[in-house]
Amino acid sequence: MIQKTIIALTALLFLMGCSAKSSFYQLHPKAKESAQSRSHQRGTVIGIAEVEVSEYLNKPEIVTRLSAGRLSVHQDDRWAGSFPKNLQAVLRHNLGSLQPRYTFLSYPWEEPIDDKYRVYVTIDRFDGDAAGVVTLEGRWSLVDRNESNVLFSENIKYAQKGGTSLDAIVDTQSRLLYRLSQRISSKIRSKI
Repeated sequence: MIQKTIIALTALLFLMGCSAKSSFYQLHPKAKESAQSRSHQRGTVIGIAEVEVSEYLNKPEIVTRLSAGRLSVHQDDRWAGSFPKNLQAVLRHNLGSLQPRYTFLSYPWEEPIDDKYRVYVTIDRFDGDAAGVVTLEGRWSLVDRNESNVLFSENIKYAQKGGTSLDAIVDTQSRLLYRLSQRISSKIRSKI
C-alpha cells in the first residue's frame, strides 16, 4: 500500500513538472564594451543605487499591458532572477561602457569603497503592449553624497515600438534602458 502511494506521488510530481514549462528572460546591456571600458585603471566611484520599481513590476512574472488600466501577468514567462537587480546590473554595465573613466558599482557592495556620487532610478512603468510599444516612465537623479546635493534630477518617459513577442518586448525594454543610460551618461559628463 505504501509503495503504491509513493509510486503514485512520484508519478504525480513528474507530471506536474512536465506540464509547467516556464520561459525565462533577462534585460541585457546594449552598450558595446570597448578596450578602454575593460581597463582596470578607472577613477571616481559612482554607485548605482538599488532600482525602485512599481509594485506591479516587482514580481517574477513578466507583465504586459492590455489597456490603460488592464495588465496581463504571464505566469509561465518569468524574469531570470530579480527584475530590479537586473535593471541595476544593466545600467551599471551600460554606464561603465559609456563612461569608462569612472568606476560604476551596484549598491550595496562588500568592499569598503566610498562612492562620492550615486545614481538613483525609480521605475513607475516599464511594459509592452499588444502592438509592441514599450513604455518606460519614471525618474532618476545624480547625487553628490559628500555635499548632500542633487546635481541633476528629471522625470523620463520613453516609448518605442518593437515586436509583439515577449522576446521582442524584452529586447525593446533593453534598448530603452540603454537610452536612459545614454541620458544619465551625458549628465555625468556635464555635472561631474
